[in-house]
Parts: sequence; C-alpha cells; structure tokens
Amino acid sequence: MLSEFIVAGLTITIVNIFKEQFPNMKKSLLPLIVFIVAGALNTANAVVFSGGEVEAIQGLSQGLVIGALSSGIYSMGKSALNQSKDINVKKEIIENTEE
Repeated sequence: MLSEFIVAGLTITIVNIFKEQFPNMKKSLLPLIVFIVAGALNTANAVVFSGGEVEAIQGLSQGLVIGALSSGIYSMGKSALNQSKDINVKKEIIENTEE
C-alpha cells in the first residue's frame, strides 16, 4: 500500500484543483470534500496496492482518518474541546471568586 503521506498529498492536490474549478463553492464544504476524497483514495489504495492484505472497508476507515487529519477536522475538534475545558475552568474560577 502507498504511504498515508502520499494519500494526504494527493488529497490536498485534488481538492486544490477542485477549488480552482469551482471558485464560488462554499468554503465550509472543503473539509467534507477532503474527507470524502481521502476516503475514496485510500479505499482504492487498499484494493489496488495491498495485494489482498487490506480489506476495502479498512482502507476506507484509514482514509477517513487521513481526511480528517488533512482537513484539520481533528485539530479543530481538539481545539474546540480544549476551549470548552478552558471555558469551564474560567467559570469555576469566576464562581469561586464571587463567593
């Protein structure tokens, strides 16, 4: 199978070509497109290059993870969770100082 780095690079390249072809597309759709393209590419990668060692569903699963990492969904989610924790900590501090 091809490396995850190659799949991620191909994904970003394909999505950039897609962005150029459709300049009026909503920016909010880009992470979803990256997610789908990476899933499809890695599924094809598993079927074509693994020699039967990796099932298509496992390739899809790995591709979706690659897509999430490539599009920043993972880092956005992690950042949102950290902000949520920070807000809760700040609320606790404020509540404790008001008492």
